[in-house]
Amino acid sequence: MDKNTFNALDSIKTIEAAINETKTTKTGAAFYYMLWGSVLCCYFLIQFFIVTKPTISGSLVNSFNWILFPIGGLFSYLNKRRDEKNENYVPQLEKVYFFGFTGFAIMYAIFTFASTLLSLPLSIIFFPLISGLTVFVIGGISKHNISIFGGIFSMLLSIISILSNIEIAYLLASIACITSFIIPGITMRKSNV
Repeated sequence: MDKNTFNALDSIKTIEAAINETKTTKTGAAFYYMLWGSVLCCYFLIQFFIVTKPTISGSLVNSFNWILFPIGGLFSYLNKRRDEKNENYVPQLEKVYFFGFTGFAIMYAIFTFASTLLSLPLSIIFFPLISGLTVFVIGGISKHNISIFGGIFSMLLSIISILSNIEIAYLLASIACITSFIIPGITMRKSNV
């Protein structure tokens, strides 16, 4: 008998084994959630203190708070290079995270541009909504319940933010970073998302 004969049952078992292996493959999302959640949380907290403490307004803290973003970018780049050395293939969820957060970044950039043009704090007011919606959708796709609940909570913070002054809006934006990025990131370390 020929050993190369096609066997449908063996093919199905091979496909099933491959699917099960991809289910247990972790992505690097936890690192990025915690990194960018921390960067954004620090940024919004610094903004909160700048608005509430006028003495900080002209200081180096006010002038160089943007430096957090290139630092976050550097850590992201270094982690990505390290991951590329260890990865054999890119899990499907990696693509979901990439497109979800790229969409988030583009949307937030447009809100920031609109805020500058209109002289309204739209980007701060709607940050909890945008971040919460992004994490909610990605959490639904990846079946990560903490992300779903954190996203919902963050979106609810946006309602309060709309009705608040700018100081509270900055504080709520930093809380949204904790609930929609940092907490889900911590829990992702223990699960396969």
